[in-house]
Amino acid sequence: MYRRDYLMRMIEQFTVSMGQVMFQRQNRRFAEAMELLTQAMKQLLGLNSKMVRALSVKDIITLLSTNGHFDAGKGLLLSDMLVAEGDVLNDAEQEEEASTCLVKALELLLNIRRMEDAEHGMTDVDERIAAVLPKAQNIRMTPFMMEVLIEYHDTAGQLSKAEDMLFFMLDDDPGNTTAIEQGIAMVERWIKLSPEDIEKGNLSTEEIQESYHVLIKKKQSTN
Repeated sequence: MYRRDYLMRMIEQFTVSMGQVMFQRQNRRFAEAMELLTQAMKQLLGLNSKMVRALSVKDIITLLSTNGHFDAGKGLLLSDMLVAEGDVLNDAEQEEEASTCLVKALELLLNIRRMEDAEHGMTDVDERIAAVLPKAQNIRMTPFMMEVLIEYHDTAGQLSKAEDMLFFMLDDDPGNTTAIEQGIAMVERWIKLSPEDIEKGNLSTEEIQESYHVLIKKKQSTN
């Protein structure tokens, strides 16, 4: 009960801060908006904005963990703050800094999605991923990010996007036998889907069959 109440208070405080940030953005007071976000990050998470941008996601997860247990609530709030910073920086035409924030937010969310207890808050995580992905279309994905995004798109029924991400991954690493095997298993599952679900996923049965044969050939060439 205490933990839930504590998290709710943090969310309420964050909501108030975001309202103030939005007001400053609308008035094109970007420095003031960034200062509000910096203060909110220190107050709610005890983290410095510049430090967060400099740290790896692995280090951030360590900072938000106690006795090996990651505070997912704080992690989601931090991702929201990073996205908000990215939006302000984009408004201020500081694209490189904005990209740093958005990539960090996306990578953090993808790490949270992979955690053992993430299934309890998977909807919250996936909603945030869906919101930040269009803002981070031009970023260079790491193999880990591509791997989790394949799972994300597959789970969401976005078959064509999962397929695209799989082949992007294999273009970067053609000999990735694990990705090939997982891709084959995924496509074999798709073959059994109803025509309606395949169409919703923006693919056709013929395209799935073609992808399956390409993956089988890739598997044979690596043996």
